[in-house]
Amino acid sequence: MKIIISGYFDTGFSIGIDDHTFFQQSEIISLLSHELQLNLQLDQPTENFGFSDEEQIYIPPLEGENQIHIGLNVPIGKGLLLDFKNSSITKLLLDEALISAQNPDFMGKYYQEFPPEISEIIKNFTDNTGINTFYCRLYGLGIGYYYLETNDLPPHLSGYALWIYRCIEYASYGTYCAAKFRKAFNNNIYRIYSAFDKKNIFRKITRRKIPYDFFPGFQCILLSADAAQTNHALEILKDYDELTHFRMDDGDVHFGWAAAVVKANNTEYVSRILELMKMTQVYFGICDGFERLFSYHISESVRDSMDNKSSATYDAVSLNRLRTISHTVAEFTRFDSLSQNISDMKLLNHFDELGGFSKKIEHMSNACEIFTSIMNEKIEQSQNRREKRLNMYAMALTALTIVSVLADMLNISEFSDNRGWGLITRIGLILVVGVSAIYFILEGKGYFKNRINKSEMPKK
Repeated sequence: MKIIISGYFDTGFSIGIDDHTFFQQSEIISLLSHELQLNLQLDQPTENFGFSDEEQIYIPPLEGENQIHIGLNVPIGKGLLLDFKNSSITKLLLDEALISAQNPDFMGKYYQEFPPEISEIIKNFTDNTGINTFYCRLYGLGIGYYYLETNDLPPHLSGYALWIYRCIEYASYGTYCAAKFRKAFNNNIYRIYSAFDKKNIFRKITRRKIPYDFFPGFQCILLSADAAQTNHALEILKDYDELTHFRMDDGDVHFGWAAAVVKANNTEYVSRILELMKMTQVYFGICDGFERLFSYHISESVRDSMDNKSSATYDAVSLNRLRTISHTVAEFTRFDSLSQNISDMKLLNHFDELGGFSKKIEHMSNACEIFTSIMNEKIEQSQNRREKRLNMYAMALTALTIVSVLADMLNISEFSDNRGWGLITRIGLILVVGVSAIYFILEGKGYFKNRINKSEMPKK
C-alpha cells in the first residue's frame, strides 16, 4: 500500500491561460533550474492528427508519465513540472513531519487520541520507507498541483498510514513546526512565476488574496494492490471520510472529498484515474482563485463607492481583458469538455456532487458580471467628471474670448494710459458678465431642473 498526498494551491496571480507563456520563454527554464537547484521540465506538445495530409509530431513524454490518456482534453495545458525528488526541500518536509509529530500541541491537544509511539513511527518511515515521487505542476492561470507519493509501506507501518499522512500534511501547512518547508516552497514557486511575467500584464489584473497557510487542504489517497489491502485501507479511513464506491475501466475507486482508496485493475494503468483526480482539483482551484479575485474586488469597489473614492485598479482595457480571461476560465474548466468517457464521468460527476463545482463556475461567472458592472459604472462616472472638467475649461476659454472681443469693442486701448481702478473695474465686470453668460448657457438647464425637482418634493 502507498500513500498519495495531493492538492492544489494558488500563487495569487496568473501569467497566462495555458502553457504558451512557458513555451514562449523556454530559455528561462534552464536558468531557473540552475539558480534554484531544482529540476524543471516542460512537456513538448504531442500532436497526433487523424489525416495523412496533416503534420504529425510525436515527442516521447517525460519519464514516469508514459501513459497517453486517450480522450482527455485539457485546454489549460500540462503545466510546468517542478520535481522535488532528492532535493533539499524534500528533506525539509520530512524533518518537519517529525517535528510536528513531537509537538505536544499537535499530538496531545489537536489530536488527543494518537499512537504513543508516533515519533518513532515517523522516524522509521523517514529512514526506511521514504518518498518515491514528489513534484508540482505549475499552470499558467496561477494554480499549482502538489503531488507526493510514498514507497510501499511495510506491514508494520501500513496501519499507521493516516497518521503518517497527517504529519506530512501539517508539515506542509507549517502549523506545528518552524514552517521552513512552506517558506522555501512558497519562495521557489513565486520566483518561478515572477520570472515568466516580466511585463506584469496578467499579474496586475489577476492579483488575488490568498490564505497565509497557502495550501487550502489535501486529499489522502491510499493506493492498494489487491482486495486485502483495499479492505485494510477502508478500515483505516472509516472514521476520516465517507467514501463512495464505483467501478471504473481502470480500477475500483472509493471516493470522498478528503480521502480516497484506489485499487487498479492493472497497476500500469492507474495513472488515468490519478490524472482525473488531479484535474478535478486543479479545475476547482482555478475557479476558487478567480471567485476569490472577484469577491475581494467587489467588496473593495463597494467600499470605495460608499466613501466616494475613485479606484484606479482597472481601466476599460484591463477590465475587458479580465472579463475575457474569466469567460475563458469558465469554458476551459467544464467537466463535460474534459472527458466524454462514461467511466471518467463517474468520478467527475461524484466530485461535482461533493464540491458543487458546477455551481462554483456559475458563481464565478456571476461575480465577474457584477464586478464588471460596478467597474463600468465607476469608469463612466469618472468619464463624466472628466468631461465636466473639460467643459469648464472650454467655458473659461470661451469667456476669455468674449472678454477679448468686448475689449476690442470698448476700445480698452484708449484707457491704457489711465492705469487706475477704473480700468480694473471695467475688465472685472466684463469677465464676470462673460463667465456668467457661459455658465448659464452650459449649466443652466441642469440647475433649473434640479430646482424644480426640489420644489416638487413633499415637505415634512
